[in-house]
Amino acid sequence: MLTVKAECSQPTPAAERTTRPGDAVTHRAHALTFEQIVDRHQAYVARLVRRLLGWSAAGDVDDVVQEVFLSVLKGLPRFRGESSIGTWLAQITINACRNHRRGRMMRLAFLGKWIRQAPSAYAPCPGADEREETRRRVRQAVGGLPNRYREVVVLRYLEGMDVDEVATVLGLSRGAIDVRLHRARALLKDELNELVSER
Repeated sequence: MLTVKAECSQPTPAAERTTRPGDAVTHRAHALTFEQIVDRHQAYVARLVRRLLGWSAAGDVDDVVQEVFLSVLKGLPRFRGESSIGTWLAQITINACRNHRRGRMMRLAFLGKWIRQAPSAYAPCPGADEREETRRRVRQAVGGLPNRYREVVVLRYLEGMDVDEVATVLGLSRGAIDVRLHRARALLKDELNELVSER
């Protein structure tokens, strides 16, 4: 198991994941209007996009979030509710991020302007310079992973999905996810040294 000694690397606390669909209560998209889906899940989608793009520029995140909800609007009439809305939204978000990376060179932004503009959940703790440096290093390391490894790290460790759920979202076998997680942990351990340990 990967353990990173930084607040930003821990799975999003339950109190902050109330908008994440598909956890304790499964919401079915066919029972919701498009406006309700946007209202309930926009923060979750934006957070997931931000992480999947390696904490890219805010404009990139906004563009991809719009693409996600455009796809939701187009796909809602065909959604049968066979999976949770969380799985459905995560799959759409993964595809939108992949399309974005194919179309444009990613510009990573780990500090400075991005952090000042980031939501309070990502703001530095007052007087915690060491924590902020750790947060920066973790973001940089995760953001620098090859896309296939960043996806599994974000979904498993930052979004707190279990391995089976990650496999469903990415359309891969559990074994393939385990292999990618193992390789991602090795890359992160090399990059972060003392900040990362395996248990």
